[in-house]
Amino acid sequence: MQNYQMIIKILGGLSFFLLGMTTLSDSLQRVAGDKMRSLLAAMTRKTWMGVFTGFFVTAIIQSSSATTVMLVSFVNAGLMNLEQSIGVILGANVGTTVTGWLVSILGFKIKMKLLALPAITLGFTARFMERESIKNWGELLLGFGLLFFGLEMMNEALKTPENMEMVKGWMSYIHARGVISRLAVVVIGASATMLIQSSSAAMAITLILVYQGVIDYPTACALILGQNIGTTITANLAAIGANVTARQTARAHMLFNILGVLVVLVSWPLWMKITPIFAGTIPEKGASATIHLSLFHTAFNVINTLLFFPFTRQLASLSKYLVKEKDVNAKSMYYLKYIDFNLIPTPQLAVMAARKDIELLGSEVISTIQNVRKLQKKIDQPSGELVSSIFRQEEKIDKMAQGIVEYLVHLSQASLSYELSAEIAALMHTVSDYEKMGDHCEQLTKLLRRKHDKKYKFSTEAHDELRMLSKKVLHFVHFTHNHILEHQDILKKAYKLENEINILVKKLRKANIHRISENSCMLEGGLIYINMLQSYEKIGDHNVNISEEISGAR
Repeated sequence: MQNYQMIIKILGGLSFFLLGMTTLSDSLQRVAGDKMRSLLAAMTRKTWMGVFTGFFVTAIIQSSSATTVMLVSFVNAGLMNLEQSIGVILGANVGTTVTGWLVSILGFKIKMKLLALPAITLGFTARFMERESIKNWGELLLGFGLLFFGLEMMNEALKTPENMEMVKGWMSYIHARGVISRLAVVVIGASATMLIQSSSAAMAITLILVYQGVIDYPTACALILGQNIGTTITANLAAIGANVTARQTARAHMLFNILGVLVVLVSWPLWMKITPIFAGTIPEKGASATIHLSLFHTAFNVINTLLFFPFTRQLASLSKYLVKEKDVNAKSMYYLKYIDFNLIPTPQLAVMAARKDIELLGSEVISTIQNVRKLQKKIDQPSGELVSSIFRQEEKIDKMAQGIVEYLVHLSQASLSYELSAEIAALMHTVSDYEKMGDHCEQLTKLLRRKHDKKYKFSTEAHDELRMLSKKVLHFVHFTHNHILEHQDILKKAYKLENEINILVKKLRKANIHRISENSCMLEGGLIYINMLQSYEKIGDHNVNISEEISGAR
């Protein structure tokens, strides 16, 4: 019965710890959302900047697994190449050591039991507040409370002398006294981390065992080495179904950690002397022992980062060898390049990915308008292939729009701030506007084909007027599209450009009516011309809606 109670307490404490980690990670992502966007931009520049980005993102969201899953998504989306991603992996491994320091310093040196329950109470109460910022900070407080409450539960489960002796008996076979036994402990640490899918939780359990004196320092170090290997399973699972480069990134993460562990195992006596240099003699148990262990964890990742950083190209080459590219054209089968459902737990980054794909959608609309203009110039030629190309583009626009909206709908069901919810709603309207612009391109093509098939004629003036109008519309769409990834007020210029289009359409409509009345233009051709003016005007209307979204007016 005593065994059962102790196991239930440990599992319950672990559950609270994992729930706290998840809540803390989610709330930190919401609180630091805009900063993460800036960090993402820095991430894509140079490898050494990726190291700092990986460290800061992981330190902020308190999860190296979340960072590497996002990383796989970015590589799969084409935001980063393999070598840049390796820099982020190196930094993320250092960033994950922050959790160990928090647990070592706060979890054992301060009576967190006195603070955990008030933090949970205040954090839960904040959920009922109206202000989104208070809710987010409340979630953060709730996450900390749950994390340390779970830690305290696991610690208390091992405190009694009876339980202590029992666990020591179970753990007596786990020790790192020789080469074979060290390898066995590394495997145990990796397996346990793979099972619970959290290196932070595995690290917390190891710290508790050291604090209570259940395991010695060398055994704890070997467990930590295994945990660093075990944590790579999350990224490899996320890479299933992703493109070749994303799978190579996941393998690079695993390779770096495995090679780093091998370096430590080969030079084991030297590593056992590292922490005493900085923190004195290693005690058998207590808070000081946990500090030594956190120091070892940090030293392991920092030294390996410095050691492997000059060899990122070689590490990338090894990853490419392990995951060979079988079909280089497979990427062309996907209309959406940046969207990844693995990003939904990180809404700020998921929105950025959606914007990038909306930018591609806009590019496709611009290309379609350009093809319509080409068709206008070849108005007396069959141009069958050009017509087919426009229809294929319009179909692609529809499918892209459908995919982006489906993604945004899923994203809107996540836990979001008011501002992010409003932005997602506005983006849905933007996608709809681009899709309707594609429809008008299709309508323009059908009108031109009808004119050709019925052998209707446009006057030279009508041809010139359509070229002038379509050029203005294309310029307007280009202007807005250039700002699709930004948040800035472009309405003054946008309204000016739209007004110019509306004035020109009215002028051209009057000129066309005048030509019809003077019989210098056929009535049937004149009606097609009027409908084309209307389609171009509608494209301008939808485009000004997109300008309003960019400017934050929608």
